[in-house]
Amino acid sequence: MNLRKWLGILLLGGVLAGCKETKQTASPEMEWWREARFGMFVHWGLYSVAAGEWNGKSVDGIGEWIQNFAKVPNSDYEKLAADFTMANYNPEEWVKMAKNAGARYIIFTAKHHEGFCLYPSDVSDFDVERTPYKGDPLKELTEACRKYGLKVGLYYSHRQDWHEEEAAVMKNEYDGHYGKPKAEIKPDLDKYIEEKALPQMRELLTNYGKIDLLWYDTPLDLTKEQSEAFVDVVRELQPGCIINGRVGYDLGDYGPLGDNEMPCASADRDLEMVATMNHTWGYKKNDQDWKSPKDILCSLIECASRGVNYVVNVGPKADGTIPQPSMEIMDFIGGWMKANAESIYGTTANPFNDNFPWGFVTRKDNVLYLHLLRRPAGGCIVLKGMLSPVEKATVLSTGKDAFVSCEDICRISVPDGLDYERVPVLKLTCKEPVHFSDANYMNEGIISIPVAGGDVVPGAEGQLNFSEGRVTQNFHSGMGKIRMKCEVDSPGTYLVRVFTSRHWRRSFAEGARITLRVGGHSFESVPLEKSGELENVRQNSYPETWSDIGTVSFSQEGTVPLELSVDETGTFSRLGFFGEDIQNESDNNIRFMRIELVRQER
Repeated sequence: MNLRKWLGILLLGGVLAGCKETKQTASPEMEWWREARFGMFVHWGLYSVAAGEWNGKSVDGIGEWIQNFAKVPNSDYEKLAADFTMANYNPEEWVKMAKNAGARYIIFTAKHHEGFCLYPSDVSDFDVERTPYKGDPLKELTEACRKYGLKVGLYYSHRQDWHEEEAAVMKNEYDGHYGKPKAEIKPDLDKYIEEKALPQMRELLTNYGKIDLLWYDTPLDLTKEQSEAFVDVVRELQPGCIINGRVGYDLGDYGPLGDNEMPCASADRDLEMVATMNHTWGYKKNDQDWKSPKDILCSLIECASRGVNYVVNVGPKADGTIPQPSMEIMDFIGGWMKANAESIYGTTANPFNDNFPWGFVTRKDNVLYLHLLRRPAGGCIVLKGMLSPVEKATVLSTGKDAFVSCEDICRISVPDGLDYERVPVLKLTCKEPVHFSDANYMNEGIISIPVAGGDVVPGAEGQLNFSEGRVTQNFHSGMGKIRMKCEVDSPGTYLVRVFTSRHWRRSFAEGARITLRVGGHSFESVPLEKSGELENVRQNSYPETWSDIGTVSFSQEGTVPLELSVDETGTFSRLGFFGEDIQNESDNNIRFMRIELVRQER
């Protein structure tokens, strides 16, 4: 069937997906943020002095939580300020590194959970004036950002402050933290908010010029009224400032994701992924398990393909030196961005129903950008579901033409000699308007079916839904089912593979059972076993596991319905406390990502 006839049929059937709708705020300030797609986080504080060790011993967990993990009294922790020299701090060099990498904004930790302020505060003397440094590092950084055209973002831990007894989070407290037994601690969160947190927010929003983004963190047990107070102070003093989702109660301008959490399908609202280059945010000298430059670059690209912003973190040393691996990663990204930035800035999510085995897709109006992580099978990309002709295809970095045929299905012959370690990009220019099918097609022998694209049917106890990361939440027996479909265009036998994820602080659930119907075949109450786990940059944050549950055979082409329900969620084991506790994570849930049908050899 030729492309024009196929398009006509689908138009009549009403199954076109010209673009994926997202829930976006109408605020004009969000436009720069959506255009940017890429930012840089900076975690810097007294924890940078400790560098992951206390009393000569390495402390497990992320570096900026060392006071909590090592159970350090405030009286001892405060002494770190004397060694927080910032002697090599050069904010212009930091900003130029970010700019050269292609980042459009910087988020700087004005105050992290330790309660130490990286600026002179009139509200608290636990601030930068205790250090040998004789300047205002926050002011110097914000001025450098404006000089080089980067947007300014400030991080402020609005709920956790380990220096203030009134802000104590009791279940994580320890004897001696505030110089007394934990049984004697009497938190008064309202007092902390009124006497320290909100006054410091007023300092930050009045003393440092225009602030473009305010990044709150760990709302924990805040009431809605308390979260609203942190929104109101920004709206009052800097109404053009964007507020992130972790202020609490969905009051931010965009939604929250977990640390290092990548949506497993195109996002349905504005989101931002914040990610580490190793396993820690604050500097930790013994964490040398750096992600590769290509993996970090691919995370940026994958975020753009999901319609999500990407913010990568650097953790400077106490003297202000950026670790060499961080600089090398940023330099690698910058080299790629110089040739390929148009495939990231201002783009929207992949218009196809899922990413392809060979890589990721972004879109800008009538242009598609195909990011190739490897050479496609047979050197040819087949764009099933592409319902508009491609007029021209070129390698973005060189302008070299690629051969395109759209007589039947769109096929692009990939030129030889591309360097896949540097992720080449093919730019496809299409006739407008551009149309796509929302069906799940087979690509390189795999039919990938994101569960978030299915229809939810309520159950006797209620209705499951999807998290910001596009995985299922509150999905257990009695909470309904998900109905999906896919297109089988090659009869034969397929392995049925179910992908789930979990938080790294919990084990794979033992005893989970599901029922999955695929066409006329039903897998009734089958156990989910750990057949394998993906090795990727998210493995130490949100491990992604697959479970092979059997095979199905199809004797002919056609649309195949699928239906997924949960019989037993199984039992998780908690794997210890290394950071804030798992939030918004019920044990009575299976985090489904997608289902794959993998074509077996004849």
